[in-house]
Amino acid sequence: MEQERRQFYRIDQPVVLDYQIVSENDVKRSSQPHQFNVSPYFLLQSQLAEIDSECQHLIYKIAESTPHLATYLQHLNKKIDLIGSALSDKQVDSDTSRQQTINLSEGGLSFFAPEKLDLGVCLAIKLIFPENGMGLLLYARVQRCEAVADHYEIGIEFLKMPESCRTLLARLILEAQAKERQAHLE
Repeated sequence: MEQERRQFYRIDQPVVLDYQIVSENDVKRSSQPHQFNVSPYFLLQSQLAEIDSECQHLIYKIAESTPHLATYLQHLNKKIDLIGSALSDKQVDSDTSRQQTINLSEGGLSFFAPEKLDLGVCLAIKLIFPENGMGLLLYARVQRCEAVADHYEIGIEFLKMPESCRTLLARLILEAQAKERQAHLE
């Protein structure tokens, strides 16, 4: 985790986080946890963002030759995002009473837990970003567990993260970094 801190930019981010201890075999069998009962809309915002990033270069190419078509496609994209957001807001359980601020990077995160977790233990992680309704399901391994007052600070490293999730996290971190800079300038 210490090495990961040097490799990736880290941000503090409010999320609703759930986790379950899983076996190594669970991690080996799938790239995405199945341990959580989530609605079909849980991953909708993440999937829409993934499609956005895949198509972004196409929009730029279209804009070079047909700017009006590119503008139209961007407006259609906004409509789809609004529909996705409305569906996700109704279906994604972002219980703010369970919200906490985590320290997040593309390689892992740290969070507070009521119980001690053994080093090396694998976890299925469910993250909900209340700000944008995005949900992620990821596997991770406990790299650090330190007692702090009446709880534990847990440091985890993501395992078998699909590239689409890494891209979404990178985008979220860049946006948070830009907001930080903007707030600092003001």
